[in-house]
Amino acid sequence: MEIIKYNLSTVFSGIIIFSSLAFFNGCAGLDQFEKQVPPEPAIINNALPFLDVPVPNGFNRDQSKSFIYETGSNDMKVGRLFFNGTAGLKPTVEFYQNEMINKGWTLTNSMASTDTILNYRKEGWVCTVIIRPRSFSRSIVEIQIGPVQMQSK
Repeated sequence: MEIIKYNLSTVFSGIIIFSSLAFFNGCAGLDQFEKQVPPEPAIINNALPFLDVPVPNGFNRDQSKSFIYETGSNDMKVGRLFFNGTAGLKPTVEFYQNEMINKGWTLTNSMASTDTILNYRKEGWVCTVIIRPRSFSRSIVEIQIGPVQMQSK
């Protein structure tokens, strides 16, 4: 009978030690939740002067290839912009699929092979985004944007 008392007291002591450790660690863990600050939302760059066309972080405009035509009265604006960046094809395509919709664009069609072509439309505007993969998980983005062509009668 004495063996059983010894085992019960050992088990009882173990439960007390385990419970106290769990309690004190649990209370210490509660402090961590109060100090956590939600992450800042990612800042979305724009393909200036087209404020409603996003550009992923880590992408820079290639000025030597890019072209923007704007009339003096701002009645017409067209552009062909090139960006080089540090993200691969898949995350860049996903970025445009999400962010263009967030900026009010509607996807009209898309094509994917080696390059991915996304065609968007917005009231009075069309925009084509072409994403080309490059080595070392890099991509080139070409954006062609302009007003919808009016059909003559």
